[in-house]
Amino acid sequence: MSHYYTTDDTPHDFKEIKYNIKGKTYTFTTDRGVFSKDRVDFGTDVLLNAVLEDYDGPGYFIDMGAGYGPVSIVLADHYGGDGVAVEVNEDAISVLDTNMHNNNVSFDIVKRETYDDMELKADLYVTNPPFRAGKDTVLEIINDSYERLVDHGAFYMVVQKKQGMPSYLKHLETLYGNVEKLKKSKGYYILKSIKHVS
Repeated sequence: MSHYYTTDDTPHDFKEIKYNIKGKTYTFTTDRGVFSKDRVDFGTDVLLNAVLEDYDGPGYFIDMGAGYGPVSIVLADHYGGDGVAVEVNEDAISVLDTNMHNNNVSFDIVKRETYDDMELKADLYVTNPPFRAGKDTVLEIINDSYERLVDHGAFYMVVQKKQGMPSYLKHLETLYGNVEKLKKSKGYYILKSIKHVS
């Protein structure tokens, strides 16, 4: 059985979708085996709107679990900064590269294994985690965010209550020393933490 966080070996099924946010329309190519291939999912939409309303930018961003690229592309376009889109699914990486060029933005696209060997720091870390990969994977992403962010760097994630929001909220409070329920919409929560070194 294939999951959106693994590579699919069935025939390609490319599809073009539109996504509008803050008055701007983006066009994305999707494929079979990638997360939410028929439309930008509601959680990602809530996440992006929350970040654009809250984060001043610019700065270097990390988009963990980038999929076909809506978060990275909107962030790069809106803030004009640089960043890295991290993904494990090779099919998603392929269409992500296409989408980046078609939307006239630029950032690095790397597989997770490559990212793990990179020594980079970011001002902004955003994720719609692969919850189906398990809680340990999500906690690993949260822990990675703390290691990668610079002082005063901002972390944002989207999570539903049924996906374990209270436990992730507690983990963020313990790790960062602060956490905020920045936004809630139809059961989706946007959690935000700021890294304070000094």
